[in-house]
Amino acid sequence: MFMRMIGCVLLILIVGTGLNAEDARDWAIVPMLSYGHLSFNRQGIHSPWQGMLFTRGDMVPPLSERRDSLLIAGMFRQYFILEAQEGYPSLFHGINLMIDRRIGRHLFLGLVVAESDQPFYGGIRTFIAGPGYGFEFIRTENISLTLGIGLGVGYFGIELPNGESLSVMPIPIVRFNMETSLISVSFEFLTRPGLNITLLPQHRIRLVNSFGVNQFRDTRDLLFDITLTYRLFSDDSNLGDFAGIGMGVKNWALGFPLAENGRSYEVVYNAIYGLIDLSFLRISGGYLFNGMEIFDLNRRRDIGNGFFVNVTLAWQF
Repeated sequence: MFMRMIGCVLLILIVGTGLNAEDARDWAIVPMLSYGHLSFNRQGIHSPWQGMLFTRGDMVPPLSERRDSLLIAGMFRQYFILEAQEGYPSLFHGINLMIDRRIGRHLFLGLVVAESDQPFYGGIRTFIAGPGYGFEFIRTENISLTLGIGLGVGYFGIELPNGESLSVMPIPIVRFNMETSLISVSFEFLTRPGLNITLLPQHRIRLVNSFGVNQFRDTRDLLFDITLTYRLFSDDSNLGDFAGIGMGVKNWALGFPLAENGRSYEVVYNAIYGLIDLSFLRISGGYLFNGMEIFDLNRRRDIGNGFFVNVTLAWQF
């Protein structure tokens, strides 16, 4: 029943965009393909994924020139665990669907996130979904702040006195952006907080930082990805700013609730890496260390060090 409601909300948002013949020419279609491989001493993970973006309007205009826009995104990931432990599956799925519609200062959202060995089929533990609304309270030349509320249905890890899980709850929506010649900051809270900070965003040498939170157990749950990049061409060159190289360090994780109640599987690791970014093609790879599997939130297994590679291809039509 709820998934029907989500489908209706997404359909209303799409139909409500009021597209005409002139608007249709503003559409952009971006198919994406990616492949990643993590190779530890005691574990290996293959992760192919496919995605598609549909956009209308300028998705990243100057803050002082915010215009109406529409984003529809869908991604499907698979994770193949090469040495699955007894009692745990060797294949996990990740499904992400999102619609982001901006009309003036109004923000309309629809979100479906399903990550598990049996997404959707595994019951309420395997997905979070719901609609949301936000209003841009602050809009200046350099700062934008949108606040709102969403209605989420899914597994939030909150147990009720009767032993059942809280499956419906309001979710705050926060979007903050600040842009100057020295720093670019974006913070977003939907299902989890995420912070991105770029130092010297208009220069050819930039420091790009991403931060997030996985769980709330220890410092390994504080995720970060810090990259020093060099853009090969400037914005005003004939080729434009389309290519760059970089090197970075990160503490990252991937994790899934199992369809079976109370069980989960995670992999956390550190990495030092290099990257080549050609806008339509991004290749990164490097050294993995401090790899660890976490079973059911508390049992841990050291899987050692190794290497990783990730290739992502995206092209706008």
